[in-house]
Amino acid sequence: MKGQNFVDRIVASSRRHSSRVVLALDVVADESSQLLERALSLVRRLSPYIATVKLNYHLLLPLNLAEIKEIVDLAHDHDLQVIADLKLNDIASTNLIASDYLWRAGFDAVIANPFVGYEGGLEPVIKRAHEMRKGVILLVYMSHKGAREGYGLTVLDDDNEKKKIYELFIKRAIKWRVDGIVVGGTDLKILSSIASRTKGELLIFSPGIGAQGGNAVKAVRSGADFIIIGRSIIFSEDPVSTLVEINKKTSFN
Repeated sequence: MKGQNFVDRIVASSRRHSSRVVLALDVVADESSQLLERALSLVRRLSPYIATVKLNYHLLLPLNLAEIKEIVDLAHDHDLQVIADLKLNDIASTNLIASDYLWRAGFDAVIANPFVGYEGGLEPVIKRAHEMRKGVILLVYMSHKGAREGYGLTVLDDDNEKKKIYELFIKRAIKWRVDGIVVGGTDLKILSSIASRTKGELLIFSPGIGAQGGNAVKAVRSGADFIIIGRSIIFSEDPVSTLVEINKKTSFN
């Protein structure tokens, strides 16, 4: 998979593992050493049943870069892609420094917030990522109920027409030629509407499945390419059985 870009790699991994699941390693523990061991153990045990691993602040803040790289390297050893979920949202120089640290740790893609804009914001991050065959995924609509208070606001676009902010973010994602978008799997109407506009152009990653009430099957049927699941797997009494059941209903044919 060395010569492939992020999209090719994640789709290939998904098909080989017969899974659309992005495992959110939202691990909690009293000590950082326990966090690391818990994360490594989950990757080893669940790698045959998932397509990708996503690391959020649960691990990115308490662990150092060497420890993070240990998780990333283990995931790669098990034929998995790894996404950094920082929701990058700063000026270009800061975004570049942050993303460079992530690339050094071996991450395959990063999630960024399109609200910051392109010029002087995400432009150099996207360009450098693609030069390195890495991926950039834009946050278009979140999965919690309060998402409508921000991402669902109505604004005027450049043509003085009323649009939802998430509709503008879709346009940005396509124009900026990013690799995917995050769209919550808890509002199927919005997910379906976005999927109809981006089919074949952008991969859709849908969080909110399980603990937040989203349904994996309904999210996939509404257009999600990948379903992000954390707590309902990590804290399941039998994570493997949980994943096997989800994969039976949602995996690529």
